[in-house]
Amino acid sequence: MKRVTNLLAWGVVAIIGALAVLNWSTLTAPAPLNLVIAQVQAPLGVVLLGLAAMLAGLFLIASLGNQIGSLLETRRLLKEIQRVQELADKAEVSRIESLHRLIADEFRSLHERLDSARPAAAPAIGSLDATHER
Repeated sequence: MKRVTNLLAWGVVAIIGALAVLNWSTLTAPAPLNLVIAQVQAPLGVVLLGLAAMLAGLFLIASLGNQIGSLLETRRLLKEIQRVQELADKAEVSRIESLHRLIADEFRSLHERLDSARPAAAPAIGSLDATHER
């Protein structure tokens, strides 16, 4: 869409330029201009062409300002997204480390319970083995 708009705008500029070149003698013909406070003789076509060029320049400056503002906003949002992503990554690492510690503590507790239960269970296991071998 942007490419079509650019081509259309450049096409209009080219048509205006071609018409200005083809009708230059008419554009430069002096005509009385009423400036509210004074009346002067000036080439009306050149004055209007200059005003059109000035308006096009102002539009271009406004458009560039808008584009720059959009780029700066995009950059700010990208930095914010990166900051939030880093916080999420740190939180995930913290949760994984916490889960790792919890699992290690549970295994340690299980080993302690097994070690404390082993002496009491050894005679029962021995009698079961003896019964099973017969």
